[in-house]
Amino acid sequence: MKRMRWLLAAMIGLMGLVGVQAVTACGGLFCQNTPVDQQAERIIFTVNKNDTITAYVQINYTGEAPDFSWVVPVPSVPKVDVAEIASFNELSNLTAPIFMPPLMPSCAAIPMPAMAMSDSAGSGDGVQVLASGTAGPYAYDVVTSPEPMELITWLRKNKYRITEEMEPLIKVYTDEGLIFLAMKLQPNEGTQDIQPVVMTYKGVHPMIPLRLTAVAANPNMNVITWILADKQAVPTNYAHPTIDNQNIRYNFGSSDGTNYIQVVDQTVDLYHGRAFITEYAGASEKLAASANDKLVKQLLADYPYITRVFGRISPEEMTVDPTFDLKDAPDVSNIHDLSKMDDKTFWACPDTDQTIKVEYDPNVVPQGFK
Repeated sequence: MKRMRWLLAAMIGLMGLVGVQAVTACGGLFCQNTPVDQQAERIIFTVNKNDTITAYVQINYTGEAPDFSWVVPVPSVPKVDVAEIASFNELSNLTAPIFMPPLMPSCAAIPMPAMAMSDSAGSGDGVQVLASGTAGPYAYDVVTSPEPMELITWLRKNKYRITEEMEPLIKVYTDEGLIFLAMKLQPNEGTQDIQPVVMTYKGVHPMIPLRLTAVAANPNMNVITWILADKQAVPTNYAHPTIDNQNIRYNFGSSDGTNYIQVVDQTVDLYHGRAFITEYAGASEKLAASANDKLVKQLLADYPYITRVFGRISPEEMTVDPTFDLKDAPDVSNIHDLSKMDDKTFWACPDTDQTIKVEYDPNVVPQGFK
């Protein structure tokens, strides 16, 4: 078993040059002495009936390392294949946390995004640039002008596509005093995801090789793992706390509109990063009707139960490789119903207590935890 765990760790964590030159040997996501920053790790495990485990591994990178390749020291020959990132994305969408907030009270102060003036504002062409920035793969400008043709000219000059059919509509909205958000793809924008690797090997307990990952991991790195089997998967050597919905608050600046990630960070930090939150656990058939991806549909059909666990861990905390076992445990919904929560507290009304109360729970710590 230890031998097979080592095999999986080596296949995920070691990288090297095609054609070794007179440079430091590549390993642990380094190549040509250039670190490839690891922002997140997503793994799909299936626990198979024939005492094997299949691991679908997708790791995201930032930075440039055009000459690296996978270099795998193997004690035996595993079955190796590749998968598509779309499968990970669909599983993520099907199982991600969903928050149902209480109705917004009149006291809620909802901030509006700052409309910072661009350097090009008031450039003399009759167009005012109210804000500029990037969002994901997009670059954007927020622009306005009382003269529709000057606005159209500016948009085309800045590589925003305006057809002749759109010109009358620009005038309609300009006459009504509206402004425009213009978005385009950033230059050279493209996926930073390496194609996922699929490995099937002997074993019965899924394991994530975080110790090798630590070489190039970013602080508070997301680790999202799905385990498909016949029962719920729970960590055996990591703490297994839950998130208290009473700590969830509105947060304008976050991707989901809440402070959920902050609460997760405060929770796992109590266990020095060695903790996983179960974000979803339930019968696969509950998700099957919503699945479109071919692989996801097949996995949900072949394995009766699916578990999603989430962790946030920094490199210095990656001292133990987490393992998982299968147990009978209550289902965990990904829907957080906050509708009965005090509305003034959730919406951060003035003079309300915004304290997040997260406490260490010894009952969720496995034996031998250090």
